[in-house]
Amino acid sequence: MSCGNSASYPRLEGKSRMRRELHVRFREGGGVQFPSATRRVITCASAAEARAALETATRVLKTLGVHIHPQKTRIVHVRHGFEFLGYKIKRGRRLKLPASKIRSGARAGALYAYPRQKSIQHFKEQVRRRTRRKAPVSTQELIREINPVLRGWGHYYKRAHVRRLFNQLDRWIVRRLWSHRFKRWRCCGWKRLPEARLYGEMGLVNLVGLIPSLASRRSASS
Repeated sequence: MSCGNSASYPRLEGKSRMRRELHVRFREGGGVQFPSATRRVITCASAAEARAALETATRVLKTLGVHIHPQKTRIVHVRHGFEFLGYKIKRGRRLKLPASKIRSGARAGALYAYPRQKSIQHFKEQVRRRTRRKAPVSTQELIREINPVLRGWGHYYKRAHVRRLFNQLDRWIVRRLWSHRFKRWRCCGWKRLPEARLYGEMGLVNLVGLIPSLASRRSASS
């Protein structure tokens, strides 16, 4: 069961609904951002248990002057998955290979978290907007501009099951840089501006390299 709670008093000027509290006003005045609402995921063994938990949460929160958002609260089965804080959380499919032959750590019936499709599209749009062919910057300047976007998004999702996705995005980003540099998508960028130079000399952030398990292997081998 995923719940979205919102206080009964309105949020003011983009500030937290806790704005009436003195310590919150002090911290927000200094630039600290507080979440607009509290979000929770409650796991239950059955649908009946989930409905009982929802009724209890509704009753308790009502005494505190807080109500549960009806459009953002629902009871779902984990095999269908649900979205939470930018993630799609879902039970994995049945695997064809026996567990002894699987080296990736994947397990049948285990829970997996992925970036939701909307988050991926938003990330790609940010990169696409900065790497348009007519952008009047050098490749080095462009890399310095997109690196914070790559690093921030990559660090947020690096602990999810993103190895394949990050690999696809890394290759797509390199193609975007080649397209900007040589003003067309189909070019000899892999010869004139190889990936080794982009990631090494020019310092392009590598999303796959942010994954903790892979980063530890690289540091151990170096």
